[in-house]
Amino acid sequence: MTGYSACTLSILAAGITLSAIGAEFVAPNHVTFASSKTSSYTGQPCIFGSTPTTLSLQESIERILCNDPKTRSAWVHAKAQAAQIGVSRSPYFPKVTGSIGMTTGRTVTDYEQRSELSGEGSRRQISNRLHFTWVLFDFGQREAELRRSMQLLVAANANQDVVLQKSFASAAELYYRALAAQRSLIISTKVTSFAAENLDAAEARYHSGAAALSDLLQAKTAFSQASLNQIRDTGALRNTVGMLALRMGLSPETPFELEGNLMSLPDAQLIKTIAELFQQAQQNHPALVAVRARIKAAEAKIDVSRAAGKPTLSLTADISHTRIDQSHMLNGDRRDRNRAIGLQLNIPLFDGFSQKYQIRSDLAHLEISKEELLEEELKLSLELWENYQTLSSELQRLSHTNKLITQSQQSLEVVQGRYRSGVGSMVELLSALNAYAGAEDQYINTLTTWHITRLRFSENLGLLGFWNSY
Repeated sequence: MTGYSACTLSILAAGITLSAIGAEFVAPNHVTFASSKTSSYTGQPCIFGSTPTTLSLQESIERILCNDPKTRSAWVHAKAQAAQIGVSRSPYFPKVTGSIGMTTGRTVTDYEQRSELSGEGSRRQISNRLHFTWVLFDFGQREAELRRSMQLLVAANANQDVVLQKSFASAAELYYRALAAQRSLIISTKVTSFAAENLDAAEARYHSGAAALSDLLQAKTAFSQASLNQIRDTGALRNTVGMLALRMGLSPETPFELEGNLMSLPDAQLIKTIAELFQQAQQNHPALVAVRARIKAAEAKIDVSRAAGKPTLSLTADISHTRIDQSHMLNGDRRDRNRAIGLQLNIPLFDGFSQKYQIRSDLAHLEISKEELLEEELKLSLELWENYQTLSSELQRLSHTNKLITQSQQSLEVVQGRYRSGVGSMVELLSALNAYAGAEDQYINTLTTWHITRLRFSENLGLLGFWNSY
């Protein structure tokens, strides 16, 4: 088993220290979560101490993973399948059964013609028995059943990896959306401040007779719109942070600040070709590992069904002791002791064709598993290709939108200066302000898309974790 804790997962892989936003999200190994059973904050299973005032990406993921019922369910399922290994190994051991019984009775005998021979007697019998059975040869039925259980355990562990990676990605995505909402509120507050400055300038020019009433009304409209956007972004941040708190098992009104900055970008150039990434995903993705294991389990099930129709050879032994206490009329007390050892050959002769149909059913389930593998491979390839292209385009968009922000901010500053000096127009000023606000929104959206796509891309590779490069 992979050794995941039922609830707690410290998200440090290969000793790489996490930085809240700058950490990369692909680990060098298939198992992306350390097998530590303790929280990195308290050293205890899923115990994080007091509610944090500042929340890092790492702690939010740990708390969400610990509080996610799906991760706990996957862990319990893996434990159940691990126990099934013991069940499959048990036929290799001898079976010993014991029995003990006691009977009492009374016998009355009447001879109508010769009454002197009539009589009655009592009888009590106590018997003890031990029976020993040990299957010596079964044409590989036990071996096939054990092989099937082990492959199902591999599938259960791989499915646990899938659940953990999905929960990891979902937790990190929610954290990034909260950071995006926080950044949007900062920008909308900044735009509202600019709109207030424009309104002050318009009022000053209007009262001095240097501007028309239309300038003042347009400035008021722009300020009202900016204020509405600020209120919207405040609500969006409160909603996202509340969802984050609920996922962590906290009250949605828990006050905490998000540590880190959405603008901080790690160095994440795509240095592998898409063909190499496809191959890596085919080898490492736990969903494919799980389906391949189920195929091997289905093949083992066919071997089990075929072996079930063949003879079995067993070693048997019996030890018994019987004590009979009875009246003299019934020939008095008696003690019986029996010991026996031998070989028993069981030969299935006719089972109503059940084995034949069972093998047909097993073959059909094998075909289903093979089709599931093809379906999963196609699904993974499509998602990997889509996220690869999105990630590549978003990397380019980040550079251009960053330049757009710089240019639009410089343009806004110039136009504001022109308007205050009485040269520019309100239309020009509002256009520059809208251009700046739009550039900031584009940059935030691009950043958010880039971070989320990076998570999904890493999940497609089956290597979601904290990493240096890929």
